[in-house]
Amino acid sequence: MSVRRHWLIPLLAFLVLALGVYANRERLERVIIAYRIHQAHIFTPPPPTRGQSRLRRLRADAQFYWDFSHFIVEREKRLKQIDPLLRPLVKEIVRRQSEGEGMQYSMHIYREIRWLLNFTPDIEGPRTRVADLRRSLAEPAEQKLADEQQASDGSWGLGINAWYLRLYYSVDQVKNCRQRPQYPLSFLDRINSPEKLTAQLDSVLLDDFTKTQEFNRERLDETFSALARLLFATQPSACYTFNPGLREALRTFVEHWQNPATGCWGQWLVDRQGRIWKMDDMAMTFHVVSDLHGQVPHLDLIAKRVLELDGVNFPAGIRFNGHYENHLNWDVVKIFRYAWPDLDASTRERARDGVSRMLHWCLTESYQPDGSFKASDLDDTLGDAYSYGVSFLQEAGYFRRQDRFWTSQDFPGSEAVRDRIEAKLKSIGLNDPGLKDAYEDLEASRQ
Repeated sequence: MSVRRHWLIPLLAFLVLALGVYANRERLERVIIAYRIHQAHIFTPPPPTRGQSRLRRLRADAQFYWDFSHFIVEREKRLKQIDPLLRPLVKEIVRRQSEGEGMQYSMHIYREIRWLLNFTPDIEGPRTRVADLRRSLAEPAEQKLADEQQASDGSWGLGINAWYLRLYYSVDQVKNCRQRPQYPLSFLDRINSPEKLTAQLDSVLLDDFTKTQEFNRERLDETFSALARLLFATQPSACYTFNPGLREALRTFVEHWQNPATGCWGQWLVDRQGRIWKMDDMAMTFHVVSDLHGQVPHLDLIAKRVLELDGVNFPAGIRFNGHYENHLNWDVVKIFRYAWPDLDASTRERARDGVSRMLHWCLTESYQPDGSFKASDLDDTLGDAYSYGVSFLQEAGYFRRQDRFWTSQDFPGSEAVRDRIEAKLKSIGLNDPGLKDAYEDLEASRQ
């Protein structure tokens, strides 16, 4: 009997402890997430408040990280509910793309679903849109109309409800048109004065996330990038008359937005005390640097900060779930290209090492012997896989010696790799914008 009691007491204690851990598993998960965010040093904390004790400041800071962890946990809950419904539909889209079928209407809907899932607390919206996505697979006429202008607001975003995404998917058409379109571009009216543009960007820059339970990152990133590409295009659009003060207004916003301590750009999060935490976001920083053609201050600081974010996951850092992605690698290399003249010898050496690792990963993990690229966790459609794979290789100078700003190394197998990718694209067809972009980039790299 005593022997049984000897084992029973530790067993009961273990079971009680296990039940306690299970009952509080979400709190424990949030503690771990909050700690990791703090350790990643991706936020510049607000300056001390006058008269605030060190203890009160520590509590307020801990509360911010705790609150941000809630957003991440809730996001994972939404993904667990919706992803099993969504993944088979995405798989079918990829299958049809690989057979040369245009699927842009479905892609519009899918992009909106990803935004709702990743950045808003809405769960019924994604369910409704998944049903829309499922129906879209049986609507070939809508797929053909996806690239045509919409009478409702003049955009080219058939299937999209969110304004910023309609703007995003209309940029190329607005930039490239050389005559007045059939319908007026009324979707651009909301930003067509310096005051309207600044108000639109400010509305998504300051993120009071504890009240809204939203994370404005994607809306800020894509809204800025779309506006910068429109306003700083090499040729003015013939589709729309932009207010002449918009360029200067956007420049002023960028200067105000930049983090002077790191040179980077990112979301500004408002905590419970109304303090502002400035996030360093590599991908968002890429858009500012790239869309303004490198005409930004502190490029040396930016490159050094990007190198520091090598071990940090997207959106702040270079990695995605701990590994490289062609999309993010392309961002990093383009930042390095613009910053290269301003970098010291030590930073250049670190950048060379980083680009070399990314290139090795691309050619051994992403690129396949038949000329294809793996669809990834970050960019899970066929068009994105090819578009970002080719963009990275081109930006890194893999195909052309004159593009190798970071190295004098030769890549003797690059011609064969380019030929295989091109042949694969031709066999699929160019009905998807991403596939078309990849093919055009390959053709440009031969010049």
